[in-house]
Amino acid sequence: MTSSPSVLPAGQPFQRKAALRLLLRSHWTFAVLQVLDLLTTMAAFHFGASEVNPLVARLTIEFGRFGGVLASKLIAVVIALGVRRRLWVANLLYMLIVCWNIVVLAILSAR
Repeated sequence: MTSSPSVLPAGQPFQRKAALRLLLRSHWTFAVLQVLDLLTTMAAFHFGASEVNPLVARLTIEFGRFGGVLASKLIAVVIALGVRRRLWVANLLYMLIVCWNIVVLAILSAR
């Protein structure tokens, strides 16, 4: 007797995929990623990095580094509140951004 992959208790691939889908489609994930992006961006600023996103760069000129990045996060959250079907795309994008920020921090802190 063989069991299907969705029923296996050892690996539980079906449950992992479902959990990953829920995580990627969650507004909470989006909010946490925004906080992580804010924190890693501020840390990168501390080490001398500059903002590469033109909109955020302009906001940092208008409101200072923290205020500008925070304003961009608030704008992103307001936009994401109305989006449900494609929120996973935004979450993947911000996961990549946070990972990139961590790479930049590692490079800058090694100098």
